[in-house]
Amino acid sequence: MFRLRRLGGALLLIGSVAAMMATAALAQGEDRIAEIRQQREQLARDAAEVATQVDALIADDEALIAALEDLDGYIGLQQTRIGAAQAAIAAAEAEADAARAEAGWLVDEIESIRERLRQRAIAAYVQPSVDTFDQLASNTLNDGAVRMFLLDLAIGNELELADELRTAEAQLEVVRRQAVARAEEADRERQAQQQRLSDLEEARSAAVELRAEIQSRIEDWESRSAQIDELDEELEQEIFRIEEEIRRREEEQRRREEEARRAAIEAQRRAHEAEHGPFQLVAWPADGEKTSNFGPRVHPIFGTVRQHNGIDLGGDTGDRVRAARSGEVILAGERSGFGNTIVLYHGLGYSTLYAHLSRIEVSVGQQVASGDRIGAIGSTGWSTGPHLHFELRIDGRAVDPTPFLP
Repeated sequence: MFRLRRLGGALLLIGSVAAMMATAALAQGEDRIAEIRQQREQLARDAAEVATQVDALIADDEALIAALEDLDGYIGLQQTRIGAAQAAIAAAEAEADAARAEAGWLVDEIESIRERLRQRAIAAYVQPSVDTFDQLASNTLNDGAVRMFLLDLAIGNELELADELRTAEAQLEVVRRQAVARAEEADRERQAQQQRLSDLEEARSAAVELRAEIQSRIEDWESRSAQIDELDEELEQEIFRIEEEIRRREEEQRRREEEARRAAIEAQRRAHEAEHGPFQLVAWPADGEKTSNFGPRVHPIFGTVRQHNGIDLGGDTGDRVRAARSGEVILAGERSGFGNTIVLYHGLGYSTLYAHLSRIEVSVGQQVASGDRIGAIGSTGWSTGPHLHFELRIDGRAVDPTPFLP
């Protein structure tokens, strides 16, 4: 008996040592997870910073695109103005050409007038007109009037030619100045427009280059962001792997602890049996006859063959139900299929179950003695009539209670 107790203690010690080792391994895994999560938090901060910078660059790029659109509109407007100016320049040049042609005609006209004046001067100097002097030499009053008229006519013709010459020369000067002015104005406007267009083209080129630079930076940041996402995914996978390993180890730890517990209980049970004899139930849980045995049977409700994990004792609703052995109430309430149910724990892994009760008369945590009344027979749950369903379990495994009953 002493050796059995020492065996139980050794098994508990082995289980404790295994649990400590598993706990240490689990602690290491949890520390690694905490470290990885810190890394992921830093990555999240880096990703947020990258996203902020990318958003700012995108906003800059959008502003630049808007500026480019404005610039293109301005260039279009200037080009329209240049087109209008070019049309005006063409008109000015046409006017200048017309003025030059008119100037050419005036030159010829002036030369013709001058030639006529020269011819008249020569003719008057070399050989005055006979008829005219004869008329001027007349002695009659009427002849004198005629002579004065003819003189005025001759002198007037010469004066008109001179006035015509001066007018033509003045007009020629005006036309020439206008032609030159219009040509110079057209040249200045064309140069100014060309300079404006050149400046606008340079500005647009510079803006396009800046946009390309910003786009390149955006792509660099997006690449970095992708790398951060990839690293974060790797860390997440490592966390998942470690958590899976922790779950596996925890399950293994629970399994070992359960095996150690079962082994310890089994050792204690053997020691108890060696000292006090085999485990026995002290009282029948009800007074009625056994109506169904432990083992496979056709279920009275479902009509299929099922394992019956206890025995059924007949009776009427309200008949007394007893504790088959002293123990602690660990369940007192409704349970699916069983209806109103009581479970007593008797130590060393032994427990008894009482089901389909019409009334429960104990509460969880209560200590009861063998034969104490704990409830009443009923037909709650999956039941076809009043009876008591009674089970005995060893370490949670249902066994036939009949051999253990007195």
